[in-house]
Amino acid sequence: MEINIGNINALSTKLSMAFAQQLKTVEPTYTQFSLTVPSTSGENFYPRLAELPGLREWVGDRVIHRLKADAFRIRNKTFEETISISREDLEDEQFGLLMPAVQQLAQNAADLPDKLVYEALETGTSTKGMDGQYFFDTDHQTSAEDGSSVPYSNIGKPKSDEGEGPAWYLFCTTQPLKPLIFQPRRPFKVTPKTQLTDGNVFYGNHFIWGVDGRCAAGLGMYQFAYRSTRPLNGTSFEDALAAMASQRRRDGSPYGIRPDLMVVPNNLEGAARRLINGEFNPERAPDGTFIPSSNTWKGAAKLLVAPRLSQKVGG
Repeated sequence: MEINIGNINALSTKLSMAFAQQLKTVEPTYTQFSLTVPSTSGENFYPRLAELPGLREWVGDRVIHRLKADAFRIRNKTFEETISISREDLEDEQFGLLMPAVQQLAQNAADLPDKLVYEALETGTSTKGMDGQYFFDTDHQTSAEDGSSVPYSNIGKPKSDEGEGPAWYLFCTTQPLKPLIFQPRRPFKVTPKTQLTDGNVFYGNHFIWGVDGRCAAGLGMYQFAYRSTRPLNGTSFEDALAAMASQRRRDGSPYGIRPDLMVVPNNLEGAARRLINGEFNPERAPDGTFIPSSNTWKGAAKLLVAPRLSQKVGG
């Protein structure tokens, strides 16, 4: 290829179009349980759900619930990925990998939200949430029917007769607020450094294409998320449902939380499909053998198998 302004500009245009087209082909999964909140600054703040106790009968003056601007913050980060090719390779038309390389840049950019969201999710046992406790913890607070404060746990740990397995999750996604947050700040796009007078070309003899953007992910509403390392079966699933449903507002009224999405790693796919999709579920008979019985939990939640989740015991 003759190296001139016209040819280089045409190549960069073609690569930019390929980048944009590849972005559209990716179907991320984080959107199923995450709230996307566009950002216009270096960070966003999020209020606590506990500060929104629900509607009340209007008797007397309004009761004002002030949102605290410093309740919970997610700071944006900048990400980049850059490739280059030598002038000689362009001249000799040895650039068969350039197009797929740029498409891979687009793939990586499109996959980044999933990567960030799942990474944030897996830090939930060691990252503090908006109530000052770890996102997945045994020491959250909720209310009893009389309005008194009681502890709440959104983490399932094996009982004495159970072995520990990989972590699986239940989410309530039917509310406007979500368990996880993805925060886009600046969209990803490919930028060429290909002018013959650019330093990398003039001095370094290389043409460069770089991708960059700004975004972040973080933990949202712990009330809508449950993590368990118990064996995935009807008993542990039922206990998780009951725990999430037990949460109440400060006046004692229930939040009405009903998880509708189960998220599991690859090595729990079989157990999850049997539990959520199977017609029958084996039950232990008095003699210790297992017999088939109607599956109580068929269709109780949607299933999402997430390859990005850890498959190790304990998560």
